[in-house]
Parts: sequence; structure tokens; C-alpha cells
Amino acid sequence: MYDALYARQSIEKKDSISVESQLAYCRYETHGEACIEYTDRGFSGKDTNRPGFEKMMNDIRAGKIKRVIVYKLDRISRSILDFANMMEIFQKYHVEFVSSTEKFDTSTPIGRAMLNICIVFAQLERETIQKRVTDAYYAQCKRGFYMGGRIPYGYRLTNTVIDNIRTSMYEEVPEESGKTD
Repeated sequence: MYDALYARQSIEKKDSISVESQLAYCRYETHGEACIEYTDRGFSGKDTNRPGFEKMMNDIRAGKIKRVIVYKLDRISRSILDFANMMEIFQKYHVEFVSSTEKFDTSTPIGRAMLNICIVFAQLERETIQKRVTDAYYAQCKRGFYMGGRIPYGYRLTNTVIDNIRTSMYEEVPEESGKTD
């Protein structure tokens, strides 16, 4: 049986920890024991539809994995329901869960409770980010920024600068829109 090292990075950003760095933290927890690495690049933690995650879960069901090690809890899940389902499978197959930077002992009731509290905050963070992105997108639309997509008939895009940001805006084409002065 092996340790499973799991790493996920939704997007490459300067301030996010790379998959390679996450795996390095996880390897430290193995103390040189055999391990299998599972990675998902470009996937959100909002659900479990990730190829690396699904392969790891299949290996757990096949009895190949004794322990799952992650850099941080939110790398494996940001959904309370998905996390609870995952932990149920871990328990069924006697798989331990280790977060290399957040010390959880899933063999004790208090350790499991702390884990659940942390996943609640991970989901809250995900939903807060979603709301902020939606609000920013809406605010930019209201100010006239072009947000992508097809250009409606009767309009064209023109380059402009709004608040020192180079962008595009819709400009009406009177001949096409039916409006004439």
C-alpha cells in the first residue's frame, strides 16, 4: 500500500503555491515511504470532477492507498458535501488523511471536528470569491467595459481607456441599428 500525495492548483498566479511546491511539502510527510502522486492543474476545488482526484479515489477503492497527504485542506476540497463524502470513503477503506501544513488527527473526534470546521471556512472562502468576481464583472459591464462574447448587431467595438485601463466599449453603428440623427 502507498501514500497518495494530492496537489491541485486552479490557476497559475504569482501568489499561489505551485503543484511542485505542494508535492514537496507532502513528500516530507512520507518519511521516504513509497508514494503515488496525483495532480490537477487548472481545476477548481468547488467539486470533485478532476481527473487526478478521480484516479486517486479509484486507487483507494482498489485498496492501493493507506494515506492521503495534501499540502492544505482546501487543495483537495472546498465543498462541505464533497469533503464529507470523501471522508466517508476514506473511513470505509481505512485511509488516513494528512494535511502537511495543518496538523489534523482524523483518528480522534476532536480532530475530525476541526477538519469539518476548516472545510466550512474553505467553502465560505470559495463562495466569497465567486460573489466578488460576479460583482466586479457586473460593475465593469455597467461602466461600459466590453466583457467578451458576440457583438450585437448595430454595434462595433472601439478601443478606449477607462480609469487608466485599456479596454473596448460598444459603439452604436447608426446605419445598422436603424437610428439616424
